Amino acid sequence: MAPSVLLIGASGAFGRPLVQEFITHLSKFDKVGILADPSRVSKFSDVATSGIVIVPGSFVDPAAYAGYDTVVSLAGNAIMRLQPAMIDAAIAGGVKHFYPSEYGSDVGQEALKDLRYFRDKRVVRDHLVAAARAHPNFRYTLMLTGPFTEWTIDKLYGVYQDEKRVETYGRPDAPIDVTSIPDISRYTVLSILLPFTSGQQKREIRVVGEHTTFQNLIDVLGDVEGVKYQAKYLPASEALAEQEKARKAENEAAEMTWSLRTLGAGGYAIVPGPLDNDSFDFKPESVRETFERVFRPQQ
Repeated sequence: MAPSVLLIGASGAFGRPLVQEFITHLSKFDKVGILADPSRVSKFSDVATSGIVIVPGSFVDPAAYAGYDTVVSLAGNAIMRLQPAMIDAAIAGGVKHFYPSEYGSDVGQEALKDLRYFRDKRVVRDHLVAAARAHPNFRYTLMLTGPFTEWTIDKLYGVYQDEKRVETYGRPDAPIDVTSIPDISRYTVLSILLPFTSGQQKREIRVVGEHTTFQNLIDVLGDVEGVKYQAKYLPASEALAEQEKARKAENEAAEMTWSLRTLGAGGYAIVPGPLDNDSFDFKPESVRETFERVFRPQQ
């Protein structure tokens, strides 16, 4: 039977492209729905005309999940810590397959254990393990893609496009695995159609658009824009010290921000192999192709 999929948090920068990818493959699914707060249902009126079901309700209400066997969470930072409650409600509502909001570095890496930004994701993983033990028919998939290519040149990572300069924490030769938003959307949708092996409850989908270095990202961006970026690399320990100051001051927003400042050039924004790219019948965009699509000046 074709899967029935319910999306949570579908209005964001990744949610919209993912919904469009589901529309492209809609015939392969029994139905695809978006769970929306009743006050926000009108935000999805455009995709409702394309066959997407809009489900008014709360993600902590089991009734909201009725009729769906798969849930894809796109929870952002503000509600990341609430995913365990989503998982429990989804299971109570009959869901058998859950995608937590991963989409990035492999948070299981030892190097990430002290970064505040990833703490909630690690808690969610632990909750999924417990849920799978308690419910033998429950399964979950972790999408490990590396950072979104389009977002790696954000000010959060120390890239100032308007000033054509970089001031970040780490080193220029730091490895980084990136994947574009359209490709992550396609990988996610098509992965739902891949079968689990008998008895399998946990599945990791490891896919990468390109393995490169942080400095090469900057060099390619400059080449696409026809400029030369000036880059300054600061010790990652300085950003981690600021993260600790923020923690002691109970300033969670600053703590999250400082933990991310080391991600781009820190050497751990990676997806350790083996990769699953060969399980899909398309070639992902390279860094250059993504930057040309997004940033090349219009002729």
